[in-house]
Amino acid sequence: MNNRGWGLSEMIILCCILGSFLILVVVLVNQLYSGIEQLEAENERYGYSYQEIENNLENAAKSYYRKNNSAVLIMSDDLLLEDYITSIKLTPVNSSEPCIGYVTVSEDKTFDAYISCENYETVGY
Repeated sequence: MNNRGWGLSEMIILCCILGSFLILVVVLVNQLYSGIEQLEAENERYGYSYQEIENNLENAAKSYYRKNNSAVLIMSDDLLLEDYITSIKLTPVNSSEPCIGYVTVSEDKTFDAYISCENYETVGY
């Protein structure tokens, strides 16, 4: 007596198809979240070399100097406060603490950056 309704075999086939899709979605979501966690771990280890930090500090000081021509000694704290540089650009590789430093501007308008970090200090700091 088939009234063209759902039978047990059709229901089992439908459940198998839906179960397969559910497993596929779970696997894809798991891969997505593991990829995100891996990117976050890489970003935590990311930082700048000491030379790059000195260059970042010099570039920020040049921008600062264009607006404040009278500055001869530009501190990293001043650059941070006035948003010429971010603390991320002063953070070395595998460190959570940014470096501190200053930039001197000579009469011939050359910029020399000096930094002090946990494990490094520029000669002459």
